[in-house]
Amino acid sequence: MSLIIGLDEAGRGPVISSLVICLCSCERRDEKRLNDLVKTDSKKLTKQKREEIYQELKKFCKFKIAEITAEELNLLMEKMSLNDIEAKKMAELLKNVNGDVMIDLPDRYSWTFQKRMEKFGVKKFQAQHKADENYPIVGAASIYAKIMRDAKVEEIKEKTGIDFGSGYPSDEKTRDALRKHLKELEPYIRQKWKTLETIKQTKLVFD
Repeated sequence: MSLIIGLDEAGRGPVISSLVICLCSCERRDEKRLNDLVKTDSKKLTKQKREEIYQELKKFCKFKIAEITAEELNLLMEKMSLNDIEAKKMAELLKNVNGDVMIDLPDRYSWTFQKRMEKFGVKKFQAQHKADENYPIVGAASIYAKIMRDAKVEEIKEKTGIDFGSGYPSDEKTRDALRKHLKELEPYIRQKWKTLETIKQTKLVFD
């Protein structure tokens, strides 16, 4: 059985919620079905369209995810960079999986990412910027990563009763929620993000 394998993440930049990395694999013989379904980056699709495509993909693709919660990120980033964390989790997902691997490159340079992956025991793969747009198998991984990350966001909103928007620093709804509900959201906040420090400093001035 010849497999094609793609990896991508969703939620690298948010100040709230998990980072989700997804591995998608399918048999080479199903590549045409894959190509017919996945034609663009998941961020350009509506939530409903992502779900519709996933329902078709799961008929012939397999998905594995690694969820890194904000709490785990906070602990790991005491001793590792975010890029090392991603490489480590991708290597764990690739364990005991054999095939042609394409990764959406998280590093600025491919050679630095190559070194990171080798450090965690993975040598045979390819990685490119915008692989989620150019390789349907990576696009499929992107779709499911985004679905799962969105689901984690909704879980937090239900638990806290706080609508914090997307969780991204650029979202005014997110920044407003952090200003008003910092304590309630604390278990789900990435403490190393600059946005959080700015908000904490503002609260010290105005509280």
